Amino acid sequence: MKRINSTLLFLVIFFGVAFGGTAWAQKAIEFQLGHGLAVNTPADLGAKRFAELVNERSGGDIKITVFPGGALGNEQQLIEGLQIGALDMAVTVGAGFGTVLPEANALGFLYLFRDPDHMQRVMRGDIGAELAKKLYDQTSIRLIDGSWYYGTRHLTANRPVVHPDDLKGMRVRVLPVPIYEAGWRALGASPTPIAFGELFTAIETNTVDAQENPLSIIKSVGIPLVHKNLTLTGHIVANITVAMSDDAYKKLSDDQIELIRTAARDAGAYQDEIVRNADGALIDEFKAAGMKIVDPDQNEFRAKVADLPSKFEGGKLADLFDRIQAVE
Repeated sequence: MKRINSTLLFLVIFFGVAFGGTAWAQKAIEFQLGHGLAVNTPADLGAKRFAELVNERSGGDIKITVFPGGALGNEQQLIEGLQIGALDMAVTVGAGFGTVLPEANALGFLYLFRDPDHMQRVMRGDIGAELAKKLYDQTSIRLIDGSWYYGTRHLTANRPVVHPDDLKGMRVRVLPVPIYEAGWRALGASPTPIAFGELFTAIETNTVDAQENPLSIIKSVGIPLVHKNLTLTGHIVANITVAMSDDAYKKLSDDQIELIRTAARDAGAYQDEIVRNADGALIDEFKAAGMKIVDPDQNEFRAKVADLPSKFEGGKLADLFDRIQAVE
């Protein structure tokens, strides 16, 4: 009997090695993560750091490959891919979910968050948890982290903008999300929804007169080459999210899910620091590149959109707006 058992054991080991290692070795779980931003932007670096942390901390059991620059689709295509399970993971602007979750439009209200810390307290607190639950209930998308600091959005244009009246008739490129269009319309501009990947061409061909983005994105896209006017409107303290399809989520154990959530938080801190450290230096860099920097009275712009929460879609998000503003 001992001889038979020894023979069987030998055969199992032999065939396991011969056909690629241990017969029952667990195959690594592989995920694709897409985002629409340029290579080496803070969000791209954060996404890559996230992938590295997951790979390291899982001992190679979970591998994430990052596809930047819209390689897997623009923002809305990424969200659709998450919904139907055609895409595993994505890093997207928080307000981008406004096309599939009405409440997410609140994240695009102009002058909603006071500063990055306020945004993160909201998104890591009860309101953030509520939004994550509603997103899952309505779309089956799992929000892994919604508190990465994308940056504070400012305006660049082909002519100076000092007061809101200067925006009259100006075609401003906006993210294709309802609240962005409503906000710029309230400011007197003509909002023009264009995917991020088409932004530079739209400016170069005069399809739009202006655009709005965080300073790091303004640099990465090459906006100073085509716009010589930067107005520090600071109209949105923007968040970005790490999200996952339900199909991908269900491939993971509870411990692996916790590992991924922790890695997302740590990678977010890494990319947040890049954004925060870059802003002051970028303004000096833009000045040196010949851009005219306007530091306007932001209260003039804020006053123009003060009643937007009570008007947008019949005031459905006014209560949520007030709750977010009330967070200390």
